[in-house]
Amino acid sequence: MLSNPPGIEDIFPDQIDRWNFIVDTARDVCRTFNYKEIIIPVLEYTEVFARGLGDETDIVSKEMFTFEDRGGRSLTLRPEGTASVVRAYAGNGDYNRLAASKFFYFGPMFRAERPQKGRLRQFNQFGVEFFGSSHPYYDYEVIAVMDAVSKRIGVGDYELLLNSIGCPECRGNYIRDLENYYRSHVDELCDDCRRRLEKNTLRLLDCKQEGCNALKKNAPVINEYLCETCVTHHSSLKELLTGHGISFKEDPHLVRGLDYYTKTTFEFVTTKLGGQNAFAAGGRYDNLVELFGGKPTPAVGFAAGIERIMLIIQNERIPRRAVDAYIIHSGNATLSRAIELAEILRKNGISADIDPNAKGFKNQFKKADRENAKFSLIIGEEEIEKNSVTLKHMSSGDQQQVEMRDCVEALRKSLNNDTDNEQG
Repeated sequence: MLSNPPGIEDIFPDQIDRWNFIVDTARDVCRTFNYKEIIIPVLEYTEVFARGLGDETDIVSKEMFTFEDRGGRSLTLRPEGTASVVRAYAGNGDYNRLAASKFFYFGPMFRAERPQKGRLRQFNQFGVEFFGSSHPYYDYEVIAVMDAVSKRIGVGDYELLLNSIGCPECRGNYIRDLENYYRSHVDELCDDCRRRLEKNTLRLLDCKQEGCNALKKNAPVINEYLCETCVTHHSSLKELLTGHGISFKEDPHLVRGLDYYTKTTFEFVTTKLGGQNAFAAGGRYDNLVELFGGKPTPAVGFAAGIERIMLIIQNERIPRRAVDAYIIHSGNATLSRAIELAEILRKNGISADIDPNAKGFKNQFKKADRENAKFSLIIGEEEIEKNSVTLKHMSSGDQQQVEMRDCVEALRKSLNNDTDNEQG
């Protein structure tokens, strides 16, 4: 029997309601903030990620699925979404000539990591990217989007971690002192961090190894090195968050694992995921569009892991999608009438299901329950004689007999009443 590759999972119908609840909520929140959906390719030239994320990041150096096509060109399954959105934005004049552009996206990402809880080799994200202003309001806005999504889907107990890693102008002295600090503890570093010390010092703060993580406690902190512009930007963001009821905790060692960040970095974290405690993260990247050949364009965004959010809310009750009507028949002539009725309902936008092989009303009612049907439509010999159908509310048990020609109208009215009662 064939099996999935490690870290690549199927999502069956019993989880799709939860999946769609997250995606639909995120899409609706993005709409309220006037973000527009963009669909980016799963496959990119490797240079998109090597240039955007940085050659020395763990993602590029160790985790990408990369191969050559028949023409010898290096291609990569996307490990994250921001670089692809920036590449698309920088190359599309219809959008990069606008004063500001707002995008959101959904889709699968791929990283060659060791599979574990909350960390898969194929995983799905939704993300938000804003282009066109360095105003701290937009840092606040993208955080507010994720905060609203988290609250609406019931993530519950989460914390927003916040930091500023400054700009290239004020980071130089910090990186120098950070490098000197870690060189004095080089014997305590893991192999990866010894490499980072030579290639990308800031990434030392991103290591989760126990020994390296302990060293962070006494490491220099970036907020003591920020220039006036970066201090003002960070202070304004904190005022906006506080003023609009979004609580946060400052983490001076939060740098994120990608090279493109400037100024703001943030993570949404929870204790419900074990070691992989972040379910959304992002920040500002004011120099990335220019790096991709576009004009200098400040930008800010985030990405959130759908599978991680599903783990967080796995015990939460969510709206369950249900079939509107399950048609129950007694076979023979009633089956033909049932099939005809199912076709009429579907043409009128009402979902319907039927089992042509079912024997007995009892078994069909059980199946209607399993399918979470809102109503059952019963067609027996009596209904055939009267050219009618019995409409039964599956929750209350209330039922009425209506003429076949009035079935669509009667069912739609009953469905609308149910919706009104749920909302009321």
